Amino acid sequence: MKSTNLEGKEVILYARSIAPSLGKKEKLIVNFISNQYQELAKMTISELASHLKVSESSITKACKKLKCEGFYELKHAIADYLKNGETAINDEMQEDFDFEDDNETILEKVFFNSIVALQDTLAVINRQELSKAVNVLKNIQSKGKLVLVGNGGSGILCEDFQHKLLKIGIFAIFYRDSHMQLMGSSLLKKGDVVLGVSHSGTSKDVINIFKLAQENEATTICVTNHVKSPVTEFSNIILHSSARNSPITGENAAARIAQLNILDVLFTILSLNQQNLSYENLIKTKESVISHRT
Repeated sequence: MKSTNLEGKEVILYARSIAPSLGKKEKLIVNFISNQYQELAKMTISELASHLKVSESSITKACKKLKCEGFYELKHAIADYLKNGETAINDEMQEDFDFEDDNETILEKVFFNSIVALQDTLAVINRQELSKAVNVLKNIQSKGKLVLVGNGGSGILCEDFQHKLLKIGIFAIFYRDSHMQLMGSSLLKKGDVVLGVSHSGTSKDVINIFKLAQENEATTICVTNHVKSPVTEFSNIILHSSARNSPITGENAAARIAQLNILDVLFTILSLNQQNLSYENLIKTKESVISHRT
């Protein structure tokens, strides 16, 4: 994500990302900006203030948190975005599920929501942070440890990443039990790396592990859907996904697809970085399980 002069789509996606970290009034304003931006493009600041029953100064403060100087700059960025009608329509098609949806409609919505999550994540992920993460993972010393942390669905992503890394000869540690994760983190040292996945960024276990890791001078990398979430306060590197929540499929259903792809990017770059060794290890690990297949 760029630090200044965000474009219209970036403003909308950034608004969705920081909304959970805001107070009641600012969250109300930011949610309107991110979900009803087509209406906002036609409104004045006074009309928006009246509609949301908030002050104009509150709107200005919210706009500044979205990296805009004020309402006019934000409105102008969104208006430019809406000039591309097809992009705007596609964004609006990402809808919640309805109990009256037939199987074909559900099929299309599930796939479309995942596609939009991937497109949005590609638009917002910080390339510099990604490069930092790659460099850190590439340069783990022979005695350094790579620890993966995550709970629930995020833990499944960590297990998948651990499995892929093993194929190319990179040994990562992942404990399902949160107490063991904390115990392992207490033994970390400078040169070690903790990579954690937390959709909301509010998991106390992951936050405590990251805090403990930083106290021990280990490097922390987080993959999260909310760029201003608590876990980012203890993260050296932040890899930001972008996906809307669904009350039916869960808060991180589409985000899991985007976050899985972020981890796949890291894996692919690491594989290509040590091409010959990675290929040899891929052959060895593949051959080791051939006898277990029919």
